[in-house]
Amino acid sequence: MYKSGTPTEYRQRLRQRILKTATREFQSKGIKAVKMDDIANLLSVSKRTVYELYKNKEQLLMECVKEEHCGFDAYMATYASGANRHVIDIILEFYRLQMRHLAGISPVYFMELHKFPEIMAWKEGRHRETEAKAQLFFQRGIAEGYFKANVNYELISKVGNGAMNYVMENRLYKQYEFKEIFRDVIILFIRGFCTLEGIRELDRQIEEM
Repeated sequence: MYKSGTPTEYRQRLRQRILKTATREFQSKGIKAVKMDDIANLLSVSKRTVYELYKNKEQLLMECVKEEHCGFDAYMATYASGANRHVIDIILEFYRLQMRHLAGISPVYFMELHKFPEIMAWKEGRHRETEAKAQLFFQRGIAEGYFKANVNYELISKVGNGAMNYVMENRLYKQYEFKEIFRDVIILFIRGFCTLEGIRELDRQIEEM
């Protein structure tokens, strides 16, 4: 393999390539089905090179999970900070992104992920942080006049997460088009806690989809 730049730059690029390849393989085939040899072969590097960067498959998997979550958070933060963005824009983009992402993941991946307690503990910690941010987001929606004030948003957040998990676990995206799931499940769910102003904005955006 041709190596350009300094050794440190090369290793950093290789690390990112390994993460990208491993994430794709784990999520499409399941964790157990993917060996470190497979990752090395796909990247045309030696297994030793992969092990120099990641001591075992569990460490590699942990880094894949962290990288993916951080990438999602970074994208949403950038999107949310865009000029004239409001909560309706943001929540629609959030669910659109989640739906697209889930479509490419095998249910086996999620089932096998539960066999790694350290990874699940990290995900649980991140989930608590996300829940706290979600409550701030809902308060922003109330302040902007798009979300109702007299709603239990902690419950709303849990139900929303549960709905997404149900779609994924039952592979509803194989039976129904994404547009149908988005319109008949997610949009109706969001409408339930929107004010009249929020509903008008939601309907306007749906018409433009």
